[in-house]
Amino acid sequence: MRYRSINPVIWFPVASLLLIAIAFWPRNERATEKPSIFLDHKDIDNEAPKVLCVVGVQTGFPKAGASPQYNYALRRKALRSSWFPSSRSALDDLHKKQGVVVRFVIGHTSNGLDEAALAAEDREFGGFLRLPIEEGYTSLPSKTVSFLKLATKLFTAEYIVKIDDDVYLRVGNLVLATQQWKRLHADYVGCMKNGDVYSDPNMRWFERQWPLLGKTYFTHAWGTLYVLSGTVAAHLSSVPDGLLRFFGNEDVTIGAWMLAFNVTHFDDRRLCQTSCTASSIGVYDMPQCAGLCDPLSSLPALHTSASCKTSSQATLPMLQPYFNFVA
Repeated sequence: MRYRSINPVIWFPVASLLLIAIAFWPRNERATEKPSIFLDHKDIDNEAPKVLCVVGVQTGFPKAGASPQYNYALRRKALRSSWFPSSRSALDDLHKKQGVVVRFVIGHTSNGLDEAALAAEDREFGGFLRLPIEEGYTSLPSKTVSFLKLATKLFTAEYIVKIDDDVYLRVGNLVLATQQWKRLHADYVGCMKNGDVYSDPNMRWFERQWPLLGKTYFTHAWGTLYVLSGTVAAHLSSVPDGLLRFFGNEDVTIGAWMLAFNVTHFDDRRLCQTSCTASSIGVYDMPQCAGLCDPLSSLPALHTSASCKTSSQATLPMLQPYFNFVA
C-alpha cells in the first residue's frame, strides 16, 4: 500500500481525525521512521495463516417480537442454503482451495438461553467468530473494530470483507475482484455514497455528533458490504483504544478513519447490484432496502437461479464508478 503526504487543508467533518493522522503518519513515501501507534509489517503475527480474504458476516441474537425476516438464526439458515458453506468441511474446503475464510461474526448476550442455542448451532455447523463485546445496534462500530482486530490476529489476509447477513455474495467473483483491487492498490473498496446527517433523535440513523459533521456526510462506503485491504485493517486494529472518534453509524465511522489514514478509495458498484450479472459480487435490493428486503426467501432463490450460478470466466468485468477519486 502506498501512503502519501496528507493535504494540509483539513476537511472540517473529520478535523480531529486528520490532526491525529498528521501527528503520527509518515510525511512522504520515503519516510524512514514508522509512526509509533501503527504496526510495522515485522510486527504482524507472521505465524498467522496467510489467506486471500476473510469474510465476516455480521449476525446477532434473536429479538423478542421481531418478524421472521429479522430472525438472525433463520437468516443464517437461509445463508447456509445459499452461498455460505453449510458444514465445517465445506468451510475448510473454501479456505484450502480458494484462500477464503468465511465466518459469522457475533458478540455475546446476557441471555443464557440465546447463548446456549448459539453454542449448539456452532457445534452442528461451525463457522462462528465470537467477539468480546455485548451485542446491540448502537455497538455496531465497536463490533466492526473488534472483528477487524480478531481477524487480523487470526489470519494474515490480503483483504477483509465486512458483509451483512441479508446479502447474496458471489464468492467466485469476489476472488476474481481481489486481483483487480491489488492492481489498483485499492485499500477501501465499496459502493460509495454521501448523504444527509440526521440530527433528529427519532430517526433510525440519528447522529449524536451532528454539530461536528455539518449537514452532509463525507463520501464513504455503504455499510452493507465493503472491503479493506489487510494492511489497512492491521494498521487500524493497532490503534490504541480511545484514540479515534466513533460516530453513531458504523459505515460513517469506518469512512472517517479511512479519510484520516489517507488510503486509496475505490468505488466498486459491483458490490451493490440488484441481480446476478457477469460482473456482480454482492446482490441486494438497493436502494429500497439496506440488504435483501426478504432475505429468507431471496437468498435460496438467488442461489438456485441460472444467473447466479458460478461463472467460469477468467476476468471480472468492471463497472463505471459513480465517484472517481483523484490520487
